Amino acid sequence: MLKAPAVKIRIPHRPIHIGLFLLLAFLCYQAHQLVRLLVGAGLCDGFGSMTFTVTTTLQPCFLPTLVTLSGPIFTFGLAWGGMLLLRSPKYRLFAYALIFASFSHLRWIQTLTGRGDELVLAQGWFPAPGRVIVAVILLLVAIPPVYAAFHVIANRRRKLVFICSLLLPIPVLILLLFGDKFLFELSDIGMRYGSFLGIWLIVLIPDLIAGAVFIMYKACYLLPQEEA
Repeated sequence: MLKAPAVKIRIPHRPIHIGLFLLLAFLCYQAHQLVRLLVGAGLCDGFGSMTFTVTTTLQPCFLPTLVTLSGPIFTFGLAWGGMLLLRSPKYRLFAYALIFASFSHLRWIQTLTGRGDELVLAQGWFPAPGRVIVAVILLLVAIPPVYAAFHVIANRRRKLVFICSLLLPIPVLILLLFGDKFLFELSDIGMRYGSFLGIWLIVLIPDLIAGAVFIMYKACYLLPQEEA
């Protein structure tokens, strides 16, 4: 049986905290793509390309399964790492945010829509894997960090805070998906300005700005929180 951390924290909901959470969610999603790009560059025939939501690799690839797995391993690693950090007096608020900003708890939904590295791997390993089966497995892997996060909430309206934490990354995902489709599928705007190490500049520049802004205001998440 899972054992929740004993220390509880009050989850702030001021605009600055919500804004930083959304920024962190954006960065986590981009980090997922970046990890896949870098692993692909190391195990494949050089750097592929990276948009906001899709990373392609150059063929041939050595250990292609590892390349495909690298993104999901990183994403679920963020959530599980956040679960471990919940016990840290200094970083537990950041850890709580990281669990939900990682998007790990939403990957099962992506699988049901026919997208995602996990589904690609399952289709390569098994004759006819059902989306529902793969989605259930992903959901089970995502539950422990989310369970731990729920039990550290000290707010009076714990369930409301928890539900909001679950749903808050969704607008970021929708914006990325539609933005990427417009920039790289419905038009060539995203490719007009060139790329650096496979990352289109229209993607790289917002990523760098978002990272700089988050680092500037990270104290909102990294300052020690009072124990409940």
